[in-house]
Order: sequence, then structure tokens, then C-alpha cells
Amino acid sequence: MPRMYMAIAQEDRHPIVEIMDQTPDIPEACQWAIFLRNHDELTLEMVTDRERDYMYRTYATDARMRINVGIRRRLAPLMDNDSDKIKLMNSLLLSMPGSPIIYYGDEIGMGDNIFLGDRNGVRTPMQWSPDRNAGFSRADPQRLYLPPIMDPIYGYEAVNVEAQGREPASLLNWMRRLIGARKSHRSFGRGSIDFLRPGNRKILAYVREHEGESILCVANLARTAQPVELDLSRFRGRVPVELLGQTPFPPIGDLPYLLTLPRYGFYWFALAAEGEVPEWHEEWLPPAAELPVLALYEGWNGFFAERAEAARRRMAERLRRDIEQRALPGFMPSRRWYAAKSESATLRFEPRGTWRRGSGEWLFAEVEATLSGGERQRYAMPLALAWEGEADDAAHPGTANVARVREQARMGVLYDAYADGRFCKALVEAMQAGEEAPVAGGTLRFGATRALAGLAGGGDELDIVRGATAESSNTTVALGRRLFVKGLRRLRAGTSCELEMGRYLTEVSPFPHIVPLAGSLEFVADDGTSTALALLQGFVANQGDAWTQRLDYLGRFFEECLTWPGDEPTDGLDERHAVEVMRMETLGRRTAELHAALAVPSGDAAFEPEPIAAADLERWRADLRDEARATLEVLARAAGPGSRLADDDAEHARALLERSDAILAHVDGLLPDATTGLKTRFHGDYHLGQVLVTEDDFVIIDFEGEPERAPEERRRKLSPLKDVAGMLRSFDYAAEAALDRATVDREHVPEGLIAYARDWQQRVHDAFLSEYRTVAAGGGFLPEDPAHVDALLAHFCWQKALYELRYELAQRPDWVGVPLHGLARLLGEDAPG
Repeated sequence: MPRMYMAIAQEDRHPIVEIMDQTPDIPEACQWAIFLRNHDELTLEMVTDRERDYMYRTYATDARMRINVGIRRRLAPLMDNDSDKIKLMNSLLLSMPGSPIIYYGDEIGMGDNIFLGDRNGVRTPMQWSPDRNAGFSRADPQRLYLPPIMDPIYGYEAVNVEAQGREPASLLNWMRRLIGARKSHRSFGRGSIDFLRPGNRKILAYVREHEGESILCVANLARTAQPVELDLSRFRGRVPVELLGQTPFPPIGDLPYLLTLPRYGFYWFALAAEGEVPEWHEEWLPPAAELPVLALYEGWNGFFAERAEAARRRMAERLRRDIEQRALPGFMPSRRWYAAKSESATLRFEPRGTWRRGSGEWLFAEVEATLSGGERQRYAMPLALAWEGEADDAAHPGTANVARVREQARMGVLYDAYADGRFCKALVEAMQAGEEAPVAGGTLRFGATRALAGLAGGGDELDIVRGATAESSNTTVALGRRLFVKGLRRLRAGTSCELEMGRYLTEVSPFPHIVPLAGSLEFVADDGTSTALALLQGFVANQGDAWTQRLDYLGRFFEECLTWPGDEPTDGLDERHAVEVMRMETLGRRTAELHAALAVPSGDAAFEPEPIAAADLERWRADLRDEARATLEVLARAAGPGSRLADDDAEHARALLERSDAILAHVDGLLPDATTGLKTRFHGDYHLGQVLVTEDDFVIIDFEGEPERAPEERRRKLSPLKDVAGMLRSFDYAAEAALDRATVDREHVPEGLIAYARDWQQRVHDAFLSEYRTVAAGGGFLPEDPAHVDALLAHFCWQKALYELRYELAQRPDWVGVPLHGLARLLGEDAPG
């Protein structure tokens, strides 16, 4: 205990690490009691004389602060009332082995009165409120055994539970969150402790582990900001998730893990084996010196065995074999767009042909991954070469390198062409010129829309923005602040919905609230089948997507809610949510305007609106019935013996399965036998993540449709209410995700917080839907009968929730509760729990 104080005073981890090394292991059936102060004083009985003298000189300069062999001061005065130091000490207390004990009042930062005799200086009444006697007693103040603290810094009028309970950022509420985080992870109470020994001695770092769970604790003992490099190589590939904010950090690699901490700052990280990598993170590959070396001859010609003489054909075949077996297995799994990371796959490299423009030449290739289950996936792989000694500043060493190459006496690097600025600019120029280039099996076709001329401006404005390359399911590269190239990685033969929709909404029926399409690159096979390889789109300055903003908003709101008394009136939320409601009204308006643009007659058969016929309704009814039956079968298997579902989710699943007959009957009776309105093209995968926030407005992006559905199914015309259903379900997902984040450190979600979440859901549902109905009323694409609109919307909400349930069961079992609760509410019931 005194060693913690010594470590902070000396800004050195040695006092803590040394005493922990000397401490015997805790017996199996026992536990230490640990504390920052032993009852009434900071006891110094177990320290050396020299250490006691040091503690007295540092923390008890006034003799009245000393008692027996201890210091009679509270934690806050000992830490100079520095909130950062107080929080750091509590973080050490709650993350060290043992059962922590907190002395009353330290959780709000109470002070002491050294002018009271004996131990009474730290035994003053608990400061519950700013009322009489600090709310501790209604007695006459003169009759109190000890007076409350009344000085201007620590006095009960300034420091009390009532005031701090209302303040989300108070020490009291921070302590509650910290204790909740500790209670959520058994490693803190029962786990082993392994001290790391980084070069910076001002940093204390240790790992707590228990039953497969690993928690990394890092603390800065210094009064100034400090960097640290931690050897976490044994946790390679894990994602550190900060426990208090649930923020994922970049995954751990082979190199020392770099962190910077503010003065007296600390982190608690859960080292998640299957954590979600931050969206902005860019994976780094090994330095070029560690990459395999491929032998080339005659540049790109070395990849084409059919171009070579018999004597060199074997060399070409060996080159392909080397890239398939030595280079790609290291490169592909590091790419976020590669969907088969968790499965073993056989990789086949297929060069299509070279493309030359100006002084540059690149290779267009594909990689086919055959998974262990037999599924085949195709990926686009444009490649560039950079030779040592040649001026080439376009490559991004470490992020895009595939392999080193050697051609006779010269060495070079083979890398992803999207990291080459010349390649991206050449794509734009070829689109402007409408070029075509023959390759094996077909033609590369470059095209542009009328928007490109206005978006491109002068050529000098298309310089690559350094660091603009980002990856998700595709690769995007910004050119200045006017355009960006979107390289499509996962290849699917057939008309691209995103290309087709972008072209239509840019040129045929212009809709200003999308990212405009400027150009495209397609591979057109000899049989006429086209595959989109890249899109060129207008750059739109934005503040991120609506999903992230909703989570941030709800996170702040729920944090406030947790400090409110249980009887807080919901009437007061009208003003609190006023701006949020206004934003969702705007989103509803833009959604209706998008659907109106897609309902304009154009003469294009792929987009021409059609009346909803009785046969359509019957087919939609049959499709939903089949989806419901198939989903219930999948759910029954998932909730059966050996279920991976959490206990609560398994219980909810079984409750839903018991209503299988009622569900099938319910979905069968949703749609009317006949209605008015139109079926049109629509977004297809519409949710908050597909909407960018642009100040007080929105831009709708990514018209590719639901990824699990076949391309021809995504292009099928339906009522645009399918998009509305998708957005309503997205609101539910946002509320559930925010609840999960806000209560991750709690054993049970407070009922009051659930009520606030449902209140927010209802408000944004109503705002979005009301504005959508108002704007859509003049578009002629919705049924005239409002009851039919409700019926269609309920139908598509069921379809979306069923799709979500199948997706979560297959991909993210931890999220199964969201569609389960949604289905229960759609059935007219409250979600269990």
C-alpha cells in the first residue's frame, strides 16, 4: 500500500514491482484485502525506517498529520486534490490482486481535519448533501460528536454525494463505472498478474489473466505525458478494447505496441481474440526485407507462360507458384477486404493482362480463393512494380507490399497498385477518354458520366492525398478533395447495383444527396458478362456516418440517465431530444426524395416503376413465409444442444420457437390481397451506416444491396418501404448497441435506462416515419390506403428482422438478442427481459 504512494512520488514503478515480487502467492482458498488506506490512517508499520521517513517527508510535512506509525490523512488531500492522481490510485487499487476496500468518503474526494484529535481528523460525518450537517444527521449541529468538514475546498457544500450523483463526470460516478468494469471481468479478482518491464520506468504495466481472459493494465506514474513501447508479441492479432469506453485500439502485431498516456493516465484493455478492428485502422505488412523474393524476367511478361518460349515457360509457372504459395498467403489475410481470414483457403493467381498509360504500366490480376468447404471467392488484384534506384514516391512501404522481386541485377517491390498515385490518376484519365484495353478473356472498359468534367477540374487538383488509402470491403483512395477511386475487391459477375444506381441517380434522375458517380472501370468478358472493378465518385466532406453519430449521442445521453433519480419525468426529454428528432425528420425527408427520384418514369426497363399487382403480393407473402420457416429452423438448431448462445438469448430463442405456429400465421396475414402503389428500385441495404452526415444534412451512400443476397435478387423491384423498414430496424440496433456499451460494466441493465432507450427509439421512429410519409405522399409510389402502407411496412420489417437473425446467428452470435427482441415486438409482445 505505501509503495503505491512512493511510486507516484518518485515517478518510478520500482517500489510497486519490487514489493509484488516479494509478496507470496495467495493461498488457493484465500484472498488478500487491499486498500489505499488501512481504516483511519495510512499505516506504515510494515515498511523500513527509511521508507517511513520518506513517506513522512513527502505526505505528512505537518506533525499533526502523523499518528502512531501512520499518516492520518484522506486520499484526496494526500493526492493534493488532483483528480487525475486520485483516479490513478483507485485504478491501481481496483486492478491489483485481491479484494479492494474503499474507505468511506474517498469515493467522492472528501477531505480531513487535522486539527481534530487522535484519528478523528478522518472520521468526520459522511457528506451526503449540502443540507444541514451534510445530510448526515438532523441533530443540532452543536450536539454532533464531530463537526463536518466546512472548508471551501473539501466542505460538504462543495463535496457531497447528492451533487456528484447528478454530475456524469463526477468522481463518484467515475468510481461507479470503474467498479462496474472490474466486476465485469473475473481476471481482476482471481487472475494471475504478470508485470511487463518496458524501457520507460515511469510506466507501470501488467497483464491479469484468468480462464482465457487477458486484461492489460497500463499506468503513467508521472506528472507529464509519457510514451511506452510494450512487448505484447504473445498476444499477436488480438485487439485491445479499452474497458471504460469500449473503444477498440489497433490490433497487436510483432513490433512493440506503442501507447501514449497523459499525466497520471491509465488504460485497462481487454485483449480480445476476436475483437473488431477500428474502421480507420490500416494494416501494416512486414518490412520489404522480410518479404519473399520472386524472380522476374522481362518485367510483367514473366507472369504469362503463354507468351514465353518453351525454355522460359517453366520459369513463368514457377513464378505463379511462388506468388500463390509464398507471397499471397502472407498478404491476403492482412487485407480487410479479404473475407476468408478465418478459414483455410487455396489461392490461385490469375493475371489478366497489363495496362499501360503514359509512362506507367500495371498488371490487372485476380486471385481465386477456394475455401475448405468448397466455396470460391474472386478478388481483384491490380499490381505495380517499383525498382530500386528509380524515382518513385508513389509506393507505401509496409502497407501495400506483396513481395520483393529480382530481375537479374536489380531489385524491386511488387505492391498493390492502389497505393500508386500514378495508377489512380491514370484510371481517371482513361475514364475521361472512354478507353478500352484488351486483356485475357475480355476487355477493360473505362467510362465516365457527365459529372466527371465538373468534378475533376484541372489535372493538378487530382494529386493523391497522402494517407488517404483506406480499406473496408473495398479500397478507397482520395484524389485531392474532388474525387475518390473506390476499388471493388470482391468480384461478382453481373451488373453492379452500385454502378447502375449511381449512374441512374447521377445522370438520368439526378438526386443531389448521394455521392455522385463520375466514372467506372469494368471487365467485360467475351460472352458479354460484365464485372465492375472500380468506381470513380465525387468527394463529399462529411462528419462521419449516422450510425457512429447516433451511438455517440446515445452514449452521452445514457451516461446522463445513469445519474438521474429513478422518477425522472420523461416529459423533460422533449427538449433534450429536440435536435435529434429534427435530424431524423431530415433523414426521413431525404429518404422519401430518394424514392421519388427512383419512381420517375425514364424508359429504362431496369428502373421503370411498375404497379404492385396481386401476384406480387402473393409472391411476397410466400417469400416471407419461406424465410420465416427457414429462419426458425436455423434458430432451433442454434438454440439446441451445444448452443453457443448466451443464456438470456437462448431463453428468448426458445420462447420465440414456442410461438412458431403463431409467427407463421402472423406473417401469412400481413399483406392485403390487392393494393395500389408502385414497385421500384430502392437502396436495398438501407441503415444508419449507409448515410453520411454533412453538417445538418445527409448523403446516402453504398447502393450495392444486402451482401448475402444474389445480384439478381438485389436488382429486383419492390416497394420502397423495404428501405424504410431497414432504417427503422437500424434505429433499434443503435439503441441496443448503445445500451450494451453504456452498461458493459454492469451485471444488469437498469429498467429505467431501458425505458429511456425505448423512448428514444419511439421518438426517432415517429419523426423519421412521419416526415417520410408527408414527403412521399405526393410521389405516387406508396399505396393510397394508409392501412396498406402499414401492412407493407410491417411485412418488410419482419423480412428484415428475419434476415438479421440469420445473419447474426451465422456471423455474430453475440448480437442475436437484437433481432430476437425485434421479432418479439413485431409479434406484439414486449421483448423478454
